[in-house]
Amino acid sequence: MAQKLVQYSYKLKKQKQHNLALIITTVVSVFVVLKLVMTFLIYPVRQTSVSMQPDFPENSFVMLTPLGSNFQRGDVVLLDSRQRLQPKLYKRIANVFVSFFTARQFSLFENDSIPGTKKQLRRIVGLPGDTIYMKDYILYVKPKGEKHFLSEFEISKHTYNVTFYVPPSDWDHSIGVKGTFEPVVLSYDEYFVLSDNRKASDDSRLWGPVKKNRICARALICYFPFDKFKIFN
Repeated sequence: MAQKLVQYSYKLKKQKQHNLALIITTVVSVFVVLKLVMTFLIYPVRQTSVSMQPDFPENSFVMLTPLGSNFQRGDVVLLDSRQRLQPKLYKRIANVFVSFFTARQFSLFENDSIPGTKKQLRRIVGLPGDTIYMKDYILYVKPKGEKHFLSEFEISKHTYNVTFYVPPSDWDHSIGVKGTFEPVVLSYDEYFVLSDNRKASDDSRLWGPVKKNRICARALICYFPFDKFKIFN
């Protein structure tokens, strides 16, 4: 009887060990697969500011993909942070788990008190080789090799809305973000990006054109709020 109990106890222990190993393997496999998907295929981003109003309200959710690099005028893209913090190794490891379990909604490296540490959604309005200028918050574009300027809305791949205002004639244009500037030619690897909320957000008017390597991902779907649902081609 004692021998049978020992054998039963041994088999039970081995079964528990097997079940535990199976659970751990499953959890790790799911973690790895989802991490790969959210790194290389598709992931959500929450728009936490008013910078992309009216089409992307504050606290809207957008699904993005890092795949593809053929960016077009009118594409909404996620820009990498302009200022990178240098965290210690344990913080980088912790951030992997924080990012995963919050579906990339939070990061230990973003700090509201340090400008430029957050990734930002912005709209591409100028491509490499374009000549651009702005008047009353509307951008005008002359693509390389063309003779005439067209407004950003006439030349864009996507339809979109912007928030802006026309200041009074005596307005001091050195205050706030620019609503007007002279023609600028973009180099071979430069993109000009703007916020849709032209009157109260930082963008290429403040920190200049962005290089292609700063563009992390392109928006596919705005899925919340539901009345703003939109699929981007």
